[in-house]
Amino acid sequence: MISPIYGDFSGFPPAILTSGTRDLLLSDAVRAHRRRRQAGVEAVLQVFEGQSHGQLLDPGVPEAEEAFGEIARFLDRHLLANHQL
Repeated sequence: MISPIYGDFSGFPPAILTSGTRDLLLSDAVRAHRRRRQAGVEAVLQVFEGQSHGQLLDPGVPEAEEAFGEIARFLDRHLLANHQL
């Protein structure tokens, strides 16, 4: 019952969640994505085939480049949109 997954996500900012099909935390990422969407929060879930939790942190892995590119575009879209006059 103390897991944040059971909390209220209403009013949270947009989020991008990244995981892999071999990530032990994949089901938690899916649940967190679903809970945010149910609360009306924009959320994007990207799951990379065959990747474990920490592999995406290695810049030598092609999927890491793709993941970071998507994360950068997500942040650009949301951070720049909030700073336009």
